[in-house]
Amino acid sequence: MSKHLYIAHGYNANSQKNWFDWLKNQFPEVDGHLIDFPNSTEPKLEEWSQTLKENIDLSSGENIIVAHSLGVITVLDMISNATSDINIKGLVLVAGFDEKITKIPELDGFIESINVDYEKIKDIVPYRVIIGATKDPTVPYPLSKSLAERLDAKVFKKHHDGHFCEEDGYDSFPEVKYYVEEILNKE
Repeated sequence: MSKHLYIAHGYNANSQKNWFDWLKNQFPEVDGHLIDFPNSTEPKLEEWSQTLKENIDLSSGENIIVAHSLGVITVLDMISNATSDINIKGLVLVAGFDEKITKIPELDGFIESINVDYEKIKDIVPYRVIIGATKDPTVPYPLSKSLAERLDAKVFKKHHDGHFCEEDGYDSFPEVKYYVEEILNKE
């Protein structure tokens, strides 16, 4: 069975930033895909959703999706709105949230447009992990924790002062690699 790893970035980012390419290269036996959303500084849900539809094939195989920040709710929206059968073995969601962020009001419209069906995601995706930083200045940890509770996801609480970006020292991310490996090794 073919194995696929899809990696979705967040706000103000692209696939070549942070730890995304590093993660893809950790799994040469897996078909890795770096998703590049358009207009990451002024994101529009319709454009980001269309990008996922064009770049992710969940119709067969073992699929793992890793998403960061705004990419998390975009992926959750895609899964929630899927109209055909999809196969997702696991999700690793980094600095995820599904509520407005006080410090970033320019994302309010994007966030309000999201439609997440938590029960559907729990039914479709057997392995769900959320990684949050205790002192994330962008996505406060309580938002990631609340999302984890709604998704009944395993939570990895990292004692860290950043948003898991290059400027925070994240050009690699061993904890994400660990959870991807864990999902790949599950039957």
